[in-house]
Amino acid sequence: MASRTSYCPNCGSPQQQGVTLCSNCGQKITTSAQPAPQIPSAYYPSLAQQPPVSTGPYKVIIAALLIVILFLGIGYLMGSAHLPFSTGYRYQLANPPNLQSTQPKPVITSRSPFNTIWTACGSPSNGCPMTANGWREGSVPDTFDYYVYFTSTVNITVYFFTMGQFVQFSVCNGDINCVSGAYDWINSTKSIPSGQFVEFTLGEGCADYLAIYVASGSGTMYPNVGVTQNHANTATGYCAQAGG
Repeated sequence: MASRTSYCPNCGSPQQQGVTLCSNCGQKITTSAQPAPQIPSAYYPSLAQQPPVSTGPYKVIIAALLIVILFLGIGYLMGSAHLPFSTGYRYQLANPPNLQSTQPKPVITSRSPFNTIWTACGSPSNGCPMTANGWREGSVPDTFDYYVYFTSTVNITVYFFTMGQFVQFSVCNGDINCVSGAYDWINSTKSIPSGQFVEFTLGEGCADYLAIYVASGSGTMYPNVGVTQNHANTATGYCAQAGG
């Protein structure tokens, strides 16, 4: 590495690097620390500044996927592959009851049930509180005839739904228009004639029925529902329907 030449500040004569006295005039020479050489900035290429990535669109896509997965999960649990926003029904029956499967229809009879299964909701003296468009449901036992009797301060309609139809009804918050296929019912009334019952017989050979008591307004219903065993030797009602 070549030595550097310095000059005397008094006489200007050249001097070797590192000397402390001028060889010409004897002037004391003070050396100062040489600044470190500056490396051109070209040796340090600057990194391009990347603009911040917006996560907004990704959040929207992820949220939409989660909603679709949620609805698919609900559809799977309920046995339907139809999404609520893609069909008029929130639950679709693959094989809804046909008109023939609703025969014979409930009839008024003077026969009395052998066993009473429902007379109150809690305290017998209080009856069953009902609300506008609210309902109470109970299963129709398999191999039994089902007898309906009640008095009420508001009109009550009794529907006999299959389990699938009841899911449609309940998912739609009591909208009867959501129920597909045929079904039986007892016309809206505040009471069954005294000393009589309405007899439903399709449960004699089918364990797929529910009785739904729907109120037209707020009030109190006093039920007296019973059953009599009457086992059918073959499937009845919806269970007898092909593929049911």
